[in-house]
Amino acid sequence: MQVFFLSLVVSSFLLQQPQDSVENTAPVLCIPSGTTSYKYPNNQYQTFRTENDFYHQLDRAIYEEYNDATLNIRQKIAFKEVAKAEETFHLKTNFIREKIDLSQHTFIHPNRQVYFLASFKQNQETYHKYLVIDAETQTILLGNSNYQSNTIN
Repeated sequence: MQVFFLSLVVSSFLLQQPQDSVENTAPVLCIPSGTTSYKYPNNQYQTFRTENDFYHQLDRAIYEEYNDATLNIRQKIAFKEVAKAEETFHLKTNFIREKIDLSQHTFIHPNRQVYFLASFKQNQETYHKYLVIDAETQTILLGNSNYQSNTIN
């Protein structure tokens, strides 16, 4: 009888479903060590403006898409996806550049939500620019611009 009762308790414990919570339902993408302290911690479960709403409220002195741009990109992504977004932008615009190295940005959690904004214009000159802005604090985290003359002497 005791063996039956014990096996009943153990089997009910093993068959028990985990509680539905963020910890049990979300995939673990990054497990920081106990000593890791991020200046920009994980905020993946917070809700922020859409990328288009964010762009329209953004101060034009900070960032503005080129007039008559060939390509504009507005994305809200996790910080860990910035390198891929930048690489895609450069591939679409045939701009050869080294892939961005995010290894020095250890103060930003990989799942931190950011806005990636990029603009490209080509006529007699070629213009590239991109900006990465933190979704929560609206702080500029990364950015770059490039100009190239297309005239042949």
